[in-house]
Amino acid sequence: MDKEKISRDVREYALELGFDAVGFTTAEDFDPKILLERKDKGYLSGFEEKDVEKRVSPRLILSSAKSIIALGLSYNTPYISENKKGYAFISRCAYGIDYHQVMEHMMLQLVEYIQKRYNVRSVYMVDTGPLVDRMVAHRAGIGWYGKNCSIINGQYGSWMFLGEIITELELIPDVPLKSKCGSCELCIKACPTKALVQPYVLNASKCLSYNTMKKGILPDEIKEKMGMRVYGCDTCQEVCPLNKGAKYSRGDWFIPRPPMPLIPLEDIVKMDNKRFKEIFKPTAASWRGKAVLQRNGLIAMGNTGDARYIKELEPFLDDPRPAIKDAARWALQKLRSRCYG
Repeated sequence: MDKEKISRDVREYALELGFDAVGFTTAEDFDPKILLERKDKGYLSGFEEKDVEKRVSPRLILSSAKSIIALGLSYNTPYISENKKGYAFISRCAYGIDYHQVMEHMMLQLVEYIQKRYNVRSVYMVDTGPLVDRMVAHRAGIGWYGKNCSIINGQYGSWMFLGEIITELELIPDVPLKSKCGSCELCIKACPTKALVQPYVLNASKCLSYNTMKKGILPDEIKEKMGMRVYGCDTCQEVCPLNKGAKYSRGDWFIPRPPMPLIPLEDIVKMDNKRFKEIFKPTAASWRGKAVLQRNGLIAMGNTGDARYIKELEPFLDDPRPAIKDAARWALQKLRSRCYG
């Protein structure tokens, strides 16, 4: 088979399906050095696959694999995230339809196309497999590593969802791109918790995006920095000059549907299961569950400095859930000291 023609045809079909970036790399193992260093330093988020070998070994997933197809889908829309007092901040990644559903549908079509034309096996993953999506995307030439540790694409910036297909098909590898960040360190300076400890190094345990998704009681120093953040944090991307003028997504999947993107904090903390499903079920934030988002909403109330939330918070002091009770206690203490201290 003509590898050049096959590579061209697969790329063209992936773009026809709606993907914004397509790249190819081999199925050889990735270097685990960076992952091991971050593990040793305690920089992991806790969401990662614990077995480092699984994170860097594509052939543990498909033993006969020859290539990996890296795919990027832009979620950049004209709607901007706002950190507005009294309203929940929701990351742009959770504005529209859950990207797992969108990308899985598209990737399944690509897998079926490859199977039908070339009679080979393939496995696809969207943020759910053990491989490090950013490592795959970088080696496949989709973009370069920014100093904020995001993959930055020349056309779509870092506003991209990533996924990959491990396949038996032999494709011509693309060339990894070198960073174009230059001397800019705006992302490092803007990070509220200094989670970006140095260029290209993220201490995920301090990252607000990860913390808004963690279960349990959050440290008080993290609560202080969360502001109105209920799901995610886009600060390091918003300040990036390479994201200014980035192309918008070609689809309408990620345009916010009401009540997104600005939801009153009262709606967050008081939502029952029905209201949670109405607001969050269609989005990528739904996986985290109601309790974590309510906890974050209570913390956000404390960060408003607005005394009118005191009555809203008081009933949660008797909540049987420790993380909810702790968030209400912290928020009330902060409001009372600020408003009456």
